[in-house]
Amino acid sequence: MPAFFVTVKRKTVIVEQHHEVLTAWAEFHRGSEVTPAVLTLDFHTDTLSCLRRKIHDPADAAEAVRVLHHDEHFDWALRHGIISQAVIIALAPCAMLPAHPALEVRRSRLLPDMDVMLNEPEKFRPVAGMVLDDDFLGELLSDGFPSMPYILDVDCDVFTCEKALHPRNGKIISRLAENAGLITISKENDWVKILKLPGENVTGSDLAAKLQARPGWGA
Repeated sequence: MPAFFVTVKRKTVIVEQHHEVLTAWAEFHRGSEVTPAVLTLDFHTDTLSCLRRKIHDPADAAEAVRVLHHDEHFDWALRHGIISQAVIIALAPCAMLPAHPALEVRRSRLLPDMDVMLNEPEKFRPVAGMVLDDDFLGELLSDGFPSMPYILDVDCDVFTCEKALHPRNGKIISRLAENAGLITISKENDWVKILKLPGENVTGSDLAAKLQARPGWGA
């Protein structure tokens, strides 16, 4: 039996809000002989400390989902040993150092600055449609991250246009989905509505369903 053997009940878990993935991550960790890493695709950076609001440290994932905000769950999962390392590929620039040393944010050199992304959408649109392309992901994963076992985690607000779901060259994302022990997808309908580009009709719910239906993404 390989050292990274994992028992998985469901390949893909879909939640409403990003921090709700914690219960699926905890379940996956319990069935793993090696603590998994997480690779996330997200518009945001989600790097804040789970203790920043001076609340008590939740004892388990279910409680963490009740009391944490969506930008604090990576830090909690790392502090509690549910995941070993996390890399967030984010569209937004990282405004502050991540709260945990095992949390890293990577941003493509192809992306414009935040002001252009928010206020000049037509300049952003060509790159917005590339987030699953090899040309976008390749440079960000050139160090070989992640190694198995790992969780592929997708926040649907990373897709600001329909074209983003249809990469021209999607070998990297297909391999990542195929080899992931668990895939978690967050609908984040409110953020998708806020961040979608003009003229786009994408919703978080539709995006999640289309992702789950992709070959290799499981059920």
